Amino acid sequence: MNREKAFQALGDLDDRFIAETLRYAPEQASGSPERTVHMKRKRIITFALAAVLLLSLSVAAGATYASVGSPQAAVRVAREQIEVWKQMGILNQDVAFEGDPPRVMSFEQEEGSSYWYGRIFPHHYDVGWFFAPAEDGTRPKYSCNLMIDTLTGKIMTASIFADADEDDVPVHSEEISMPGEETQTWYFYDNFDDLFPADLTVDRFCSLLAEYWGFTGYTIADTVDDFYGTDYEAIEGSTPLAELNSDTRENYYLTVFFEGDQEGAPRYVELMQFPGYVGIMVGTNHAVG
Repeated sequence: MNREKAFQALGDLDDRFIAETLRYAPEQASGSPERTVHMKRKRIITFALAAVLLLSLSVAAGATYASVGSPQAAVRVAREQIEVWKQMGILNQDVAFEGDPPRVMSFEQEEGSSYWYGRIFPHHYDVGWFFAPAEDGTRPKYSCNLMIDTLTGKIMTASIFADADEDDVPVHSEEISMPGEETQTWYFYDNFDDLFPADLTVDRFCSLLAEYWGFTGYTIADTVDDFYGTDYEAIEGSTPLAELNSDTRENYYLTVFFEGDQEGAPRYVELMQFPGYVGIMVGTNHAVG
């Protein structure tokens, strides 16, 4: 039961109590001590129940906050929420992060800041598992950077990456020449199916995100991009999510407005290709936001 429904329920109790009190008012006026005692007891019981209910709601709200009230709790919640994403089908079942995250940072809202993410989510933890090489030089398959909202315990922004496997075939390569260094060949892959189901569409992906965040719907919007200096029309929801990558589309990120979110606050979905690995970024914290 949320707080609004709780107060509505308490209001209904109070209305019924008042109505019943008025109905028996003549008997009380005639000096019936039994009726007076009965109504006083009923009043006490009613408000005792109300106090218990409100207390339980307050404790629950406090417990939600306390569950992500420390770096250790933030790591635990981050792992739990990744499992939720996997169960929902937002991520593949194989996505996993090894060991303890090398970085857990706490961020508070900055007063007077124009950075609207901080105004919506005043406090959050940044939890990151990175491609830290092992002693034998190998890297983990997956890495990520997650922003966990303290009040809700939800992932508000996720950047998740997957290394290409040895048998993956590059989709293209680039010759990179740095001053004073030998020319290097960088290979790029499209192994996005390591991150999310290969048949996942933009519509399905946005629907799952809306369900996770508790929104009632979404709108895939035109992209108005002051940061990169280019604007694009909204894409079709039936488009496979993997086609948002920068190798096949100039419009390589998606702008989405969710119904029930703060008005005018966009969220983004971006697919990224780097030498040797790919990534997906979902949420609010984006360079163009």
